[in-house]
Amino acid sequence: MMRRENEFLYTKLYKTLKEQILSGLIKPGEYLLPESDLSAHYGLSRKSVRSALALLHDEGLIVKRVGLGTMIPEDLVIEKPAQRTLRILSPSPAFFLDRGLPILVEAFKRKHPDIEVKVLGLPINKFWESLRSGEEMGLSADLVLVPDMNYSAMDNIGDFIDLSSHLSDVVSNIYPKIMSHFSEAGGGIKAAPFTFSSVFMSCNPQLFAQGGLAIPKWQWTFDEFLSAAEQLTRVQDGITVQYGFSMHAVINRWLAFAMMNGLKHSDAAGQKQVLSQSLSILQDLFFRKRIATTFPEVVWPRTPFIHGKSAMVMTTTFEMANWQNENMTFAPQTIPLPFGNDRSTLLLANAFMVPASSENTQLAAAFVRTALEDDTQRTLAGQTLFLSVKDNVNRNVKSEDYLRLMNLAGDAINDNYFIHELIDEGVASTLEEKMSMFWLGLESVDTIVGEFERLTAKYAMK
Repeated sequence: MMRRENEFLYTKLYKTLKEQILSGLIKPGEYLLPESDLSAHYGLSRKSVRSALALLHDEGLIVKRVGLGTMIPEDLVIEKPAQRTLRILSPSPAFFLDRGLPILVEAFKRKHPDIEVKVLGLPINKFWESLRSGEEMGLSADLVLVPDMNYSAMDNIGDFIDLSSHLSDVVSNIYPKIMSHFSEAGGGIKAAPFTFSSVFMSCNPQLFAQGGLAIPKWQWTFDEFLSAAEQLTRVQDGITVQYGFSMHAVINRWLAFAMMNGLKHSDAAGQKQVLSQSLSILQDLFFRKRIATTFPEVVWPRTPFIHGKSAMVMTTTFEMANWQNENMTFAPQTIPLPFGNDRSTLLLANAFMVPASSENTQLAAAFVRTALEDDTQRTLAGQTLFLSVKDNVNRNVKSEDYLRLMNLAGDAINDNYFIHELIDEGVASTLEEKMSMFWLGLESVDTIVGEFERLTAKYAMK
């Protein structure tokens, strides 16, 4: 399985770089990023990067210059496609890119068979920088896939068109909670959400059965969660070989964890107290009790949960959808958040935006419209683990119990929060970068809380 994962990862990079070359984002005579930078930007090993570059070299798309690096041949001739092309730019790696987006592309192609759709992934940590540099070099995107946090932090909303006139009759059933996040004060729609997720918990029922524990039901407490995690952690010869709980060490996981301790949108002093308490609990789970572990965000196939090394995981539908094809030996089961009666959790969403610089504005709007039609949303939610942004579609495709466990049944979605509703986006993104040592057990809770206070004061002044 590991070999298949590595092949999949370097093939993705090969396709991404090839599209960047053939689309003109990287022009003849220009150099690729060094191997070390490609490895860092795409979350891959140097070996995977070299394998991807070898494929490009075999096709004559790159050449190596001793002492200078890897460049696109100056005499490379790129033929213009005979078909009209719709270009979609997306952060990469992105969970939706491989499992969900093809469904939207297929629905669009059925209506517009003469249009070629090209999806170009740009490094997620350099996405806006790469997008701007591409525009400067003449590469005009027609659609941009934007996660909710990126949208909240944008300072160039004016560079994108208002989609209201194109989508007025297909957005009526979108959850108001989600639609309001992407709507302008005057009622304009600069970004159209097409899928979303709450942050929830899933378990490995096989490990629960092996441990003699029942699958958690409604109203289980946090103390019961801790007890289950302790009982399902296994140690052999002093080495932990199975953890009770795991999660990505990213802000849209641990912040949801903090919500179980009462984190709400309130004054900074109240948030400081709750964050301190929450981070102390996490520190206890990960480094004192040693019943939980983290894993890198970008290397999604290599998680302890899907390999049967973690009994419970805090996750999202984006993440779970990518686990479907990983030859898992068990069927994950969604379980309630162990937070008592208050089941508020975080929301994440993806949206499309159409740049004003697009040469295919009408075509791009047609793609968004197709993505939001009930039939397309029904196929997306029915064939994958992704959720529709439409309440009526989810109620038709997903079970009531499942939606309850996701805290989405009825009006429950209104009790959930996007990150920006809790803390400033700048605070969130910067704090995540500052916490790398904390997740290694090398930084104190007081240090992180102090950083939170400093950042909160800094962004409050802007």
